[in-house]
Amino acid sequence: MAVSFEVDGKSGVPIYVQLAAQVRRSVEVGALGAGDRLPTVRALAGELSIAPNTIVKAYGELQRDGFIESRPGVGTVVASGVAEVSSAGRREAFGTRLREVVRDASSLGISQDDLWEMLDREYEERS
Repeated sequence: MAVSFEVDGKSGVPIYVQLAAQVRRSVEVGALGAGDRLPTVRALAGELSIAPNTIVKAYGELQRDGFIESRPGVGTVVASGVAEVSSAGRREAFGTRLREVVRDASSLGISQDDLWEMLDREYEERS
């Protein structure tokens, strides 16, 4: 799986909400598509050092929303049809997140040059 998950226990946002949001974003940007496998509950809980019930809660929410499904013998996968998020919808979702980042950076006193430097560094790490 090409997607890695990260959680911040100090953010004030419940960890299961963070995980569910990361899966949704990964689908929106095309990093996860229909049929792609998600980590097992046990594997992801171990990787993130969190309780398995937290993963179960995130996966349950995603399943109720139609993002993922459990397939016997295969595991948890992205549901068919979910990856057909339109290109315009993907760009809109990205634009929303980008505006949030710029707003937060401005509130923290991060200059435009520093923000570009941080973005460049992050992009190089991901590429």
